[in-house]
Amino acid sequence: TVIAPLLPNKSATVSVGGRILSASGRGISGAAVTLFAADGVKRRALTGAFGYYRFDDIPAGQTVVVSVSSKRFSFAESSRAVNVGDEVT
Repeated sequence: TVIAPLLPNKSATVSVGGRILSASGRGISGAAVTLFAADGVKRRALTGAFGYYRFDDIPAGQTVVVSVSSKRFSFAESSRAVNVGDEVT
């Protein structure tokens, strides 16, 4: 009997999403969120009325970088690396 480790299905896709908040905890609408994938693909989304964003069909098993910018707000941590193995919020 051979026991093989379960590896992430590279053909599987997941969603990466979240919410951009102000220092007071309110959602920031209209912020530009950019996702940089390991394969060089760049995707961009704008946050909705309550600060939410979402990227669909991201290949699982990679590390992506998510960055945010806004004309009205500045961010102490404007980029974050995320390991995408499953749905990420």
